[in-house]
Amino acid sequence: MFNNGIVNYENYNNVEKNLKTVLNLANTNQNSKAVEEEIYYNTAKNVGRSLNVTDYNSLSEKIMELGIGQIVITNMSDEKVVFRLFDCFTCSDMENIGKPVCYFEAGILAGAVSSISKQDMDAVEVKCNALGDAYCEFEVTKAKDHQKSVNEESDGGKNDINMLYLTINSLKLAKSKNQIQSQSQRSTRDNKKLNDALETALEADNFNQNIIDSIPNYLAVIDSNGMVMRINKKYQDFLSSAFEKNTSVISLAWESKYTEVLATGEPAIWQQLIAGKEHIIFESPILESKAVLRQVIPIESDFIKLLLDKISDLEERIGSKNKTSPPETVKLRDPNVIVDSHEMVGLVNYIKKVSKTDASILMRGESGTGKTMFAEIVHQESPRSQKPFVYIDCTTIPKNFFETELFGYESGAFTGANRNGKVGRLEMAQGGTVFLDEIAEIPIEIQAKLLRFLQEKKFEKMGSVTTKMVDTRVIAATSQNLEAMIREGSFRKDLYYRLNVINIILPPLRKRRPEIPVLVAKILEQISQENGTELKKIDQAGIQELMNYNWPGNIRELENVIKRLTFLVDDRIIGKDVIITELNSVETLNSFDSGSTKSEIKESEKELIVKILKNCHDNKSAAAEKLGITRQTLYNKIKKYNIAISR
Repeated sequence: MFNNGIVNYENYNNVEKNLKTVLNLANTNQNSKAVEEEIYYNTAKNVGRSLNVTDYNSLSEKIMELGIGQIVITNMSDEKVVFRLFDCFTCSDMENIGKPVCYFEAGILAGAVSSISKQDMDAVEVKCNALGDAYCEFEVTKAKDHQKSVNEESDGGKNDINMLYLTINSLKLAKSKNQIQSQSQRSTRDNKKLNDALETALEADNFNQNIIDSIPNYLAVIDSNGMVMRINKKYQDFLSSAFEKNTSVISLAWESKYTEVLATGEPAIWQQLIAGKEHIIFESPILESKAVLRQVIPIESDFIKLLLDKISDLEERIGSKNKTSPPETVKLRDPNVIVDSHEMVGLVNYIKKVSKTDASILMRGESGTGKTMFAEIVHQESPRSQKPFVYIDCTTIPKNFFETELFGYESGAFTGANRNGKVGRLEMAQGGTVFLDEIAEIPIEIQAKLLRFLQEKKFEKMGSVTTKMVDTRVIAATSQNLEAMIREGSFRKDLYYRLNVINIILPPLRKRRPEIPVLVAKILEQISQENGTELKKIDQAGIQELMNYNWPGNIRELENVIKRLTFLVDDRIIGKDVIITELNSVETLNSFDSGSTKSEIKESEKELIVKILKNCHDNKSAAAEKLGITRQTLYNKIKKYNIAISR
């Protein structure tokens, strides 16, 4: 009846008959549906125990082999392990029915984790496609009522396997029937929705126009060709001229960034002088309609004043909370790692827990967020800490050299090969850890060989017929969108799931601003020790300027800026003026030619502000952005230096 996961449809009647018999034998007094669910769960749990998994890597492989989905560990603690299951066998094609249904998958995970942890575990499904979620999620915790030792043999191993076949076939039968019913119901519903939509289209159009007319800001909708499709009454009155539908933004003489907004999918915001008054213009994408929503708000409006008041209040609350609620502490073997916020403490504690396992890890984060450092932490906190840690930067390896760099080659494997051959990086890390930085750069043809190594710990050197076995843990990292690369066909889906057993996302520095003062102090201390120079400090006003900066290059950029400041300033204390100039230099380089940039960097703060204001046509928001300071800070400096502006 069961053959390589394919159901023999001729035996459906026997499957149903056998399942009903089993249910009746199991408990004739209970609701048959509840008994069915219990049989699915307990049978799968016995099978999960017999899978012979010893760690979470092998569990991931077994789940894939069974064909019931792809798992990722999202949380691991002493109390519970949380799994996400994608492409779930039972429910991946189901619509929302208001309850979880994956008792079989829950049982498999409960039994397998029981084997790994050497104690009886149970699994509860908390998210499910049948609940309207995009994936299934299971929480595995210690079983409350211990009924059987993990090390006990099942009373009927053969019966368990037979029950597994029966269960899977029954599930497939139910799933097939559900799909047919669902498709029929969906077709009926879609037709009804289409009729309803056609009947109410005119009414909806009028309703939408009434909504945008009631909003106090100036609103307009621009299509992908730059034509204004819709505009509210307040904006029409502001234009002081009759507006005709489908007029272009060029005819209206609007400054618009609709092409940029549609291309990037990101909103644009800027300040502009209109009719002698400053306005904020905000254009955001309406992706499903391939259009842009344009909002024009007077800078002196009650809306902006209220927004600024709320921001000030929020800043005060955050400042007060940071002063009264110090973060937890976390101990690491590497004293150079700075963790000084609640979020990072939680992340590092999670990293310490997963370090104890041998599961593959995929680190995600922008360039400069410290992926290499945290990969080293995983290695240091793991049982492999006394073995090699091998770093591989995939961006520096030529495409044709990936195979020899990773796996090595034998003597005479190709023209120009070393006569002694070469040991690959994976073999160099025997017993330890390999860190593949920017894994997305590995060519598609090498990904298959890497996948085999991850699954079996085996490979052949180039030019060799001998298979080598290497025990190496792999940590991968990327700043790219692997999901998009999978859709494009440039990254293997099976390799992605094999690497992504444990997922760690590192936040950018702009989301760790409270840690900047501690990071700066540590960087200054390291510079002093490395160069044997006097320890320098940055005053409080300078620290505030560093915290206000957006840091697109993250911690790496912060380190480079601090190093330059220590070389530029001879005094022991580094003040905010030189910091403002240094931070502004990057913006200035993008705005002016290199010759004038060097002279502007050397100018005094007052002269620099006057120059930037002039180039920005006295647009204070644009000038503040180029100076790397807030608009309010710029106002204060204009007042402090008595700088005259034309408007």
